[in-house]
Amino acid sequence: MASVPTFAHYDLDVLNPTFDSSLVDVVTELEHVRRLRLAGTTPAPVFFQLKRIFHMLESLGSARIEGNHTTLSEYIESKLDGEHRAPIDELRELENIEEAMAYIDGSIRVGSPLTEQFIRELHVLAVRNLKREGDATPGAYRVVQVRIAKSDHLPPDPVQVSSYMQELVRFINEQHSAKYDLIKVALAHHRFSWIHPFGNGNGRVVRLLSYALLLKYGFNVSMGGRVLNPTAVFCSDRDRYYEMLSRADTGSVRGLESWCEYVLRGILDELRKVDRLADYSYLSEKVLEPAVAVAKQRQLVTDLEAAVLRTVARKGIAKAADFTVVMQNMKPAQRTYQIRKLIERGMLQPLSKGARQYTIGFSNNVLIRGIVDALEREGFVPSTLNKT
Repeated sequence: MASVPTFAHYDLDVLNPTFDSSLVDVVTELEHVRRLRLAGTTPAPVFFQLKRIFHMLESLGSARIEGNHTTLSEYIESKLDGEHRAPIDELRELENIEEAMAYIDGSIRVGSPLTEQFIRELHVLAVRNLKREGDATPGAYRVVQVRIAKSDHLPPDPVQVSSYMQELVRFINEQHSAKYDLIKVALAHHRFSWIHPFGNGNGRVVRLLSYALLLKYGFNVSMGGRVLNPTAVFCSDRDRYYEMLSRADTGSVRGLESWCEYVLRGILDELRKVDRLADYSYLSEKVLEPAVAVAKQRQLVTDLEAAVLRTVARKGIAKAADFTVVMQNMKPAQRTYQIRKLIERGMLQPLSKGARQYTIGFSNNVLIRGIVDALEREGFVPSTLNKT
């Protein structure tokens, strides 16, 4: 006979793991990563296109945890040609999460305070105009008791939600020693899930909140910062994610430490992985050039266009003169025409308006198919995102 979910209060506070704890080891490694400024060789325009793609992966991963069945390939095709190969409501859910991530990027700075209103706005953005995964009162805390599927934890009574959320926000903004920042990311994620403050959309909002906290605590994604995909930690094994949350529900030190280690070790693995993309030689060889080859193989670009794109993919930033070798039998006007066509398709991006220096463009055209294929092959994309 299944056990009846029960509510059990526990105090929210930072953890002080013992020196020989494995949690201390992973926190130490993450602290080193946080303070290590990336001196990458990837040009800024290319870096920010990668960021957009990782936002897309983040959105898809978060939605699929909640039962969205859209595959990565379906999401890409919907962006390229507007064909809705997945239900409209499911695609809208993904777009909502992407918009919420953009809102976080524009709102959160290192050390900036975080408010309840900010969290409420994340909820509004996440559930807006949705049927299956919407909420009748976007941005408002729930007024009814809820239960969490397959969990022995009963969230607090609705009358307690506001006070628990106020406590959570105070905890997030409290000036603890910096060594606790990363532990606080994990603890805040669990506490929010434990409170379950909204009628629907709590999972999507808590993963957005974790992204915001990583930015607040110094894992920024400005140039010299990092590409982040923290939901990859959770969506690669959905059952494991829920199991680890359940371990922490009692508030025991052991359960909370296990949860924190699970989250932070996953984030560390992701950061180590995606930081490779700051090395342009790696990015060019393993991702960009293979993507051009895929586009040529699928006859999405001509042989000449592929040659131009390979040139800029290898150089990072190419001048118009760099294309003369692959356009050597063409007149200047013909070269200009070919370059302009690639600019119009978004495959060449001028460094500034009218500039004759270019980077490769791939985040909003057919090259994105090959880019995502390469990222998946290199282990940057959880395999679960393409399973139906």
